[in-house]
Parts: sequence; structure tokens; C-alpha cells
Amino acid sequence: MRKILSLVCMVTLFLLVQSQARAQEQEPFKKNLIGGSLAFSNSNASDREPNGGNYDGKTFAINATYIHYLKKNIGIGAAVGYSHYTTYYPDLNIDKYKINSYMFRPFIRFDIPLWQSRFSVFNDLGIGGDYSRSQNDYATGGQIESYTWGLEAFYSPGLMFRLKSNISLQASFASLVSYNYRNRGSADAYSHSFGITPNHSFNDLQFGINFLF
Repeated sequence: MRKILSLVCMVTLFLLVQSQARAQEQEPFKKNLIGGSLAFSNSNASDREPNGGNYDGKTFAINATYIHYLKKNIGIGAAVGYSHYTTYYPDLNIDKYKINSYMFRPFIRFDIPLWQSRFSVFNDLGIGGDYSRSQNDYATGGQIESYTWGLEAFYSPGLMFRLKSNISLQASFASLVSYNYRNRGSADAYSHSFGITPNHSFNDLQFGINFLF
């Protein structure tokens, strides 16, 4: 009886592996990938301290990614992004604070298929730059503007699932390893940072959908 059960298990495992292999082989090779994400959030709070006040914040962000595969598991690509954040302080001297940010990140992607399944691990290695411009509007009518720009080198991993031949889903972390240079508008206002962050929070997890052609 044990021999029969063992034979059945072996045959079942063999058929499962073969079906997964055939499914992987039947997936056509796509040379181009386009992905993107859109986010919007709204938050408000009230500070009951004597000098406190209310505030209302809104965030809008859009990102797009394009990758051209040189080989089946190696591609070059770039990501661009824009985000806008506005905060209103109706009870304080600062009437409104807003910031517009722009990002550009070229990178190389290495895909590692997981066995013969539809899952694969991707690894993005690249450089990037960003520019932000902020503005404070005061209740007295005054206005102050400032800007910040930065450069970075990063490594970012993720997991991709091939839903169909031309559609894939992905989940990725923010940069796992990165070096950043920040300049806040003057020669004396700059900083350097190097980060290795294995303990990400849920807020660092990003989801996306890709179209392949």
C-alpha cells in the first residue's frame, strides 16, 4: 500500500512540475514593459494645545515605468514620477504649504524566475535624481519659496506574477540599499546619507500592474 501511495505522489508531483514547465514555456517573450501607479490621500487633524490649530493635507502622486528587455531576463528601463502635497493651516500664521516633486530613475533590471512557475524575483539597480519646490503662504500675505534637489544610487528588489501573457502584477519595496545626496538650495545646506534598510514597514511596500508587448 505504501508503495502505491508513494507512486501516486510521485506521478502527481511529476505532472504538476510538467504542467508548470509547459505553462512557463508557452509564455511568449515580450521585449517591452509599461507600468504605472496612481495615489491620492487626504488627512486632517486638530491640535488642542494653546498655540495649536487645525490642518488639512492632500497628497497626489503618479509614477510610470518603462523597460526594454535586451534578453529574456535582462532589461534597461527608467521610472518617472510626480507628486504634489498641499497642507492648509486655517488657524495658524501659515495659511498654506505646498510642495511639487519630480523624479527620474534609470536602472537595469535582472529577473530571476522561481522554478517553472509564473513568479519571478526582479532586482533593479540604478541611479536617480529628484527636484522639489516648496512654497509657504502666510496669512499676512507674505510668501517664501525654497527648493531641494538630490541624487541617489539604489538597489530595489521585488516580486512579479505573470497573470497573462501581456499582464503582470508586482510588489516591491522602496530602495533596499541606497546612497543619497541632498541640496536644499545653497552651498552650505547639503547632506549625504547611506542606508541599508532590511526592516521595512508596510508603507514601503508598493503594488503595481504592468503591460507587456
